Amino acid sequence: MTRWLTDLDRGFFDLVFPRDCAVTQEPMDEEARRHLSPAGAARLLRIHDPRCLSCGHPFEGLLEGDRACPHCLDLHPAFGRAVCAFRARGPARWIIHRIKYGRCPFLADDLAAAAVEDEVFRRHLAGSVLVPVPLHASRRRDRGYNQAERIAGRLASLVAGCRADPLLRKQHETPSQTKLGRQERRRNVAGAFIIAEGRPVDPATRYVVIDDVLTTGATLHACALTLRKAGAILVDAAALAHG
Repeated sequence: MTRWLTDLDRGFFDLVFPRDCAVTQEPMDEEARRHLSPAGAARLLRIHDPRCLSCGHPFEGLLEGDRACPHCLDLHPAFGRAVCAFRARGPARWIIHRIKYGRCPFLADDLAAAAVEDEVFRRHLAGSVLVPVPLHASRRRDRGYNQAERIAGRLASLVAGCRADPLLRKQHETPSQTKLGRQERRRNVAGAFIIAEGRPVDPATRYVVIDDVLTTGATLHACALTLRKAGAILVDAAALAHG
């Protein structure tokens, strides 16, 4: 219901005020995406190979020998691999901030659509069940929506063989991860997630945990660990941006 009302509001405002691209601020033409023009999408910093095969962060510069990723060196993630489409810098970071804190969930639709234009990202999701990182009930009420659910739903509509399933529940509220260090983030979300009541986990199904941003991987790791403890065998992760 909340998403329906939000989209209805956008439709009303689109009639009254011409839409501008969220990045360029230029008027939008009749394009596939509603709030992100091709010129705006071109300004997003995409992640290309070579990238970490664990957390998805791009390797920058030439690295001799084994490529040790400093972003997930000590994480030992419960997910097999994470893939991200963008760097959480510049326009991508600004859009995600508006999605999370600016009551603009509709921007997630276009950012997700731009993300699946990347073949590596799209292949990583294909044929899987997308499991959004849950918000605690109180946080969801305050925000009015869970951006990870919106992202997962949009990705599922765009990638072959995917469906979104809110398998996880956050059983207690945790402080924001924003100002916490690497080890503090892991402790903060340890044990925070459980399987939602009445949601079975199928060992034969591949699950991909979905979030807006991967920073240290702590939240995605905690969610993946919960799925594995419930019997999931194939668990990966994905986020729109790595920051």
